[in-house]
Amino acid sequence: MYRSHCALANFLDHFGDKWSLIIIRDMFLNKKTFNDFLTSPERIASNILTNRLKSLMNDGLIDYKINPLNKKVKWYYLTDKAANCYPVIIEMVNWSSNNLSKTFGPSSIKWIKENSSDSTKIVSTKKISGYKKFRQFIIDNSLDRS
Repeated sequence: MYRSHCALANFLDHFGDKWSLIIIRDMFLNKKTFNDFLTSPERIASNILTNRLKSLMNDGLIDYKINPLNKKVKWYYLTDKAANCYPVIIEMVNWSSNNLSKTFGPSSIKWIKENSSDSTKIVSTKKISGYKKFRQFIIDNSLDRS
């Protein structure tokens, strides 16, 4: 599975494609269903989304529960392993904000503002804690995978 003994290469083996990071970002924005992910502005194709969700599950980064009102719908959520990558995502967003001459959309501007109010560590701790509450809501209000 791992290409080398390099820590960065090992990280990239899990998070190194843009779609995986977009899905993880969306989960931090409280998206949880296949259709939620399809509505993202990046317009991921359904076959790529299916592939990435399976890959993220195989890597232990996400899991899912079943929607009790519609047993065909899966509610995906981040594991602690994936939630703990939030500081990395913040730093990538901050780098983009500080180094790219681009006009970002309203969602990005809001996200940049929210994530630059304190140190990365403080913001990450708050966001990860908030996400874990959302994840617990999903788990508490869903059916087991049976």
